[in-house]
Amino acid sequence: MKMIKLIQNETIKTFKKTSTKILILLAFLSLFAAIGLSHLVMALNNMPVAIVQDEEDWKTRMKEEISQVKKSIESEAGIYDKTTIAGMKAKVDTYELALENNVNYIGFYFGGNWKIELLSEIENQKQDFYINEELMEEESKDKVQKDIDEKVAVLKKDDFAGYIDSLKNNKKEKLEAEEISKEEYEDEIYLLDLRKKYEINKDERGLFDWKASLYDDIASMKTNLRTGINGTTGKLLKIEEIEELENNLKIAEYRFENNIPVLSSGSSARSMYDMFAPAFSFGLISILMIIITGSSISTEISKGTIKFLLFTPNKRWKVLLSKILSALIILVCVTLILSLVSVVFGNLFFKEDGTIYVYVSNGVAKSIPNTLYTILYFFASCIDILIYMLFAFMLSVITRNTALSVGLSIACYIGSGIVMQLINAFITADWLKFIPFNNLGLADRIFANNISYVAMQNASSFMANTSVGFSLSLLGVCAILMIITMFDSFNKRDIV
Repeated sequence: MKMIKLIQNETIKTFKKTSTKILILLAFLSLFAAIGLSHLVMALNNMPVAIVQDEEDWKTRMKEEISQVKKSIESEAGIYDKTTIAGMKAKVDTYELALENNVNYIGFYFGGNWKIELLSEIENQKQDFYINEELMEEESKDKVQKDIDEKVAVLKKDDFAGYIDSLKNNKKEKLEAEEISKEEYEDEIYLLDLRKKYEINKDERGLFDWKASLYDDIASMKTNLRTGINGTTGKLLKIEEIEELENNLKIAEYRFENNIPVLSSGSSARSMYDMFAPAFSFGLISILMIIITGSSISTEISKGTIKFLLFTPNKRWKVLLSKILSALIILVCVTLILSLVSVVFGNLFFKEDGTIYVYVSNGVAKSIPNTLYTILYFFASCIDILIYMLFAFMLSVITRNTALSVGLSIACYIGSGIVMQLINAFITADWLKFIPFNNLGLADRIFANNISYVAMQNASSFMANTSVGFSLSLLGVCAILMIITMFDSFNKRDIV
């Protein structure tokens, strides 16, 4: 009962502080900032891009280009070599074909679409034909022309499925000619079947085309598994890395099958909000908890109010423990309420469904609904806050200086990530993984499946290569050491 009363007393004192009320209010208001920024980002992304012209503009430009190239061929043919002339003729033929089929082959943006790819293949094939025309036999010429005619027919029919089938036939021919291995052929067919089934790059690829990005991820993962080499680091894959890749492939297939985009794809305003909301709110919550714990002991010692608690029958360790438990209760309550409010705001202010987390259990891909995922992600983010809380608590007990304990803790919270990224970018020593700051950011590592494979690989190059289990163990040891240090100091030192 005495411990409960101490905890109640500490909690009431904390909530009476103006700074506590302001920071909690700001944490909830930050959700509105996340809503506004999400809509703003998507609005900017949907604005017309200068490089993409309207229909009349790109057709006019293409016609002008055709006319100019034709004049160059006729008037200055003697200046150019055979290869250049062949390229110019192929360009004219392809532009005319694009105009005939209403394909913007001159102003396409990002990755274009399958028609752009097909026209590019036709242009390259025509260029090779014009270069080698004089040396080719009639039978070879007829074969090349037939292949080009088949591609043109696919383009005129607007037959996306036919285009994919032609690519599959091409891969089969390469396999028979032993230009590619059987394993590479099987991977290519697998990718083409995915592309055909989910119509990837059927239309022009946009900046936030999550299907196209996920398709590229799958291609990278297939290559890594086939070669046994990590394409990012150039190192041989470990057994656990191979298992992770296989699980990621299952997750990617599940996303395609159930139309679940990755969180970082920016495919909708809601996905942007699900990224911004925890980042904004937890920045303020972290500062709040650091201020609470960093000033908990030092402020009471400087004011002399700690003596009233120590004059009671309560032992010193109970007084300190009550302060720690009070801070934990505040963190848990604020986190739970904030996560639920985040879900409510997301459902109210966005038409799209919230982020769904996909994972693999017993070799089968499964998913967690948005509400549960949001709550779990928020609580996973508390691990970092807990470490900084204990650090601030320890400094408050040892230094008995509020400014030092709060200031140093906030400085570490804000600057440690940047400093560690710089260190990891230039130093590759194994001992770096034992630095506590290198093992934070656990929420994104625990729920790493919501980040694209390529993005995660790029991010891992700036952090120590440690598992979640290792990081939790190391942080647990650090937490125990900080708790022992603060209890030892608080129990043995005199209260002035």
